Amino acid sequence: MRKFIISVVISVVISLPIFAQKVNSDSIKAEMDKIELSNPAMQQLIDRYKKGVIKGDAESMNLLGMECMSGKNVKSNMEMGLNLLDAAAKQNNLDAQYNLGNYFFLFWLKKPDNDAFFSQGIKWLKKAVKAGDARSIIMLARFYNEYGKYKKEPSYIDGGIKLLETYPKVSEVSQKDEAILDVQALIGSTSMEKWRLDNDTAAVLNAKKWYRILLQSKLEFPNYSNYIDSLKEILAMGIPMRIDPMPTPEEIEESKKPAAGMGGFPGGFGGGGFPGGGAPGGAPGRAPGGAPAQQGPAPIQATYLGGMQQMQQYIRNNTLYPESLKAQKQNGRVTVSFTVDTDGAVINPKVTNSAEVPFMNQEALRVVMTMPDWIPAQDENGKPVQAQHTATVTFGNGGMGGFGGGFGF
Repeated sequence: MRKFIISVVISVVISLPIFAQKVNSDSIKAEMDKIELSNPAMQQLIDRYKKGVIKGDAESMNLLGMECMSGKNVKSNMEMGLNLLDAAAKQNNLDAQYNLGNYFFLFWLKKPDNDAFFSQGIKWLKKAVKAGDARSIIMLARFYNEYGKYKKEPSYIDGGIKLLETYPKVSEVSQKDEAILDVQALIGSTSMEKWRLDNDTAAVLNAKKWYRILLQSKLEFPNYSNYIDSLKEILAMGIPMRIDPMPTPEEIEESKKPAAGMGGFPGGFGGGGFPGGGAPGGAPGRAPGGAPAQQGPAPIQATYLGGMQQMQQYIRNNTLYPESLKAQKQNGRVTVSFTVDTDGAVINPKVTNSAEVPFMNQEALRVVMTMPDWIPAQDENGKPVQAQHTATVTFGNGGMGGFGGGFGF
């Protein structure tokens, strides 16, 4: 029976029954009498909705329509419910427009070869989006994404991504609003769907951008671990990954200046080591085999903008150490190795020295992966080269994290 009802949904709505027409209240009352109560305790509420419908109140139409669709307090009547929602939506009720879009999305998922479900759903969702309904942005984007995957048409998925990027405050690192985090995660996963469909590397970069914004939040967000793993997968793809603009020459020169009090020895408190290490294959200043090296431009090591002290500051300021772990005096230290690619992007992060608490390992990965892109290393010929680095993230007692690295010739 349910399959039959779904198959005739379109014809029911298009026929526009009594609620969408100008008829007398007796006719509408007769329609209301067809709605049977299934939960006697809710009779007063349902009667109020019915009176509102007779008066032409759009919100009453929406609420009673949803009751008919759910079958919770009245006997399920999908035909009545859809037409009540349709009538309310035509009066520009945003809830009804969203609800119709949602139901047509569910109908389409059950029968994706029915394009009429798709066209009806996006019609109402577009109206709600145009009126400023934020949740309809998400629903419409999901509809575009699923439809694009089914039809193997990336343009629909791309349209959904662009739509999600209009969500209010979506580009901000949110510390309070989980809805914003949900949207950021959805843009990331949808971008990956587009990449899987058409191999567009720009979609991978877009996914990195949004996952990085999402993971910069200090809010303890559900499924954070999934998004950390997703970003880790992206950073291991071997695709040019830089998403931040290259620093200006002035900023680069400023980063080369030694930080006061550092003494040029990074990583002292948290392990790590000496960045660089002189000429590859021999002692500093000497060619392989011990012969004096020819004089020329020295290699340039990869640099975190602002210097390594700034990188340590970034790690300290952005590491989450939950109160529950503090209360249990759970301390730990995690070392993450990574590569600074020829474009300055941090890629291939790996935990090389783990803590006993799994959260700490994931958290260390998160912090390292959300770092801004670096200034890439250069060899003695001025050619960008990969450079290997490590960062140590400390939880609780044990001092601040350290870092180290060198050229990846």
